[in-house]
Amino acid sequence: MKAVPWLLAVSGALEAGRTVVLDPNEARHLTGALRRRPGDEIVLADGNGAVAEAKLVAIGRGRVEAVILSVRHEPEPESEGVTLALAMTDNRAMDWAVQKAVEVGIGRFLPIEAERAQVRGRDLGGRVEHWRRIAMQALKQCRRPWAMAVTEVVPLTALVEGDSEQAGGVVADVEGSALSELPKTAGNMLVVGPEGGFTAAEKQLFDRRGWPRLRLGPHILRAETAAVVGGAMMVARCEQLRVKS
Repeated sequence: MKAVPWLLAVSGALEAGRTVVLDPNEARHLTGALRRRPGDEIVLADGNGAVAEAKLVAIGRGRVEAVILSVRHEPEPESEGVTLALAMTDNRAMDWAVQKAVEVGIGRFLPIEAERAQVRGRDLGGRVEHWRRIAMQALKQCRRPWAMAVTEVVPLTALVEGDSEQAGGVVADVEGSALSELPKTAGNMLVVGPEGGFTAAEKQLFDRRGWPRLRLGPHILRAETAAVVGGAMMVARCEQLRVKS
């Protein structure tokens, strides 16, 4: 039996009985690589918790229509309140980190400018939009109802000194504490440095704000690997705290 494919929804509300026209890119993938035909079932998700069971009803030149059969609304998990702040690295590594952050359940991805970041001092608006597209596409593979937000690039100093939305952050550090040793008051934001690590001045900035350090394992990890491993650890911690509360 063929697996029912997940697709990103068209604009507008997902409502039972509504006939929708699929996004052209989604339509090409559905009828080309996946070889779906009228009568086949699909799932549409809008990234805001709505998931719809639908059936293909018409396939024409450049146009695919589906009728929505039923809709369910998934509550947003508390674990998706975790923010991953990653110092910018090369394009391929950042793309991979964004995709995997969606899969492990990160709620917000925040690219940061650090002193040793590999990408600095240029217009990054196009890259941010690229990461947002990757994040949305990743929803389909992991079948996640809620989208991961990708913010604009923020300088590290502005993030730490102007952090008003979070209770604070946790810094990935090979010399840090184990996950179980983090104080309950530690915030749900994990900060991961660039390949060269944070500078002494940046580490002092964290220390002044009292942000604890988190050890991710026995070895030094690449930045993108640390982001995904540490992000998964923070999601697990958030879920554990919810169960205990």
